[in-house]
Amino acid sequence: MERKIVFLDIDGVLQPGHSQNRFDHIHHDEEKSDMPDLYRSLENKFQIDYSKYNQYDVAAVFFDWDKESVNLLKLTLSLTGAKIVLSSDWRRGGFERMKDFFTIYGLEKYYLDDTKFRKDIAQDFIDQAKAKHKEEKGEKAYLDERSIEILEWLSRNPDVKKWVAIDDMSLSGLDRHFVLTGYGHRFGWEDAEKSIRILSRKK
Repeated sequence: MERKIVFLDIDGVLQPGHSQNRFDHIHHDEEKSDMPDLYRSLENKFQIDYSKYNQYDVAAVFFDWDKESVNLLKLTLSLTGAKIVLSSDWRRGGFERMKDFFTIYGLEKYYLDDTKFRKDIAQDFIDQAKAKHKEEKGEKAYLDERSIEILEWLSRNPDVKKWVAIDDMSLSGLDRHFVLTGYGHRFGWEDAEKSIRILSRKK
């Protein structure tokens, strides 16, 4: 079966840059904080102890991730059969943490892998990728860090031919495989439609 991948950013995609609702639910005084009740509710529902994670991260996922954006992403994944490879800085917390966070929205079954950070990528690959990009786009062409990370993952998974990267930053090296949500915005209907088209085209 043909594998399809969504390289997913979080901030500006699922979490709008303007959304700060989490701060309304966190208080240094536990009796005034909504977090203990939220932890209990989530543990009862998913049998996961979310209190082991940073409370601001948990609150961001629960209160700030845009519900329509999450549902549109789920629709995109469901219709195309694609899996998530996380390219966001949220990778820093580790795969299991993000799997637990995705579980809150039923996205964990789509979550496959993370891209490597640039510092963990062999310099030979980076040099070759930059050289190829300049050859195709011109000597002044710039290949950004996140594009390098995505291209490196693809180099280790050559069977993946259909993929899309969704990000609020303009990624320079991905051409027809890229959907830009725009800084401070979120994954919307047009973004979902474009992502589905990219994942569904024959070439």
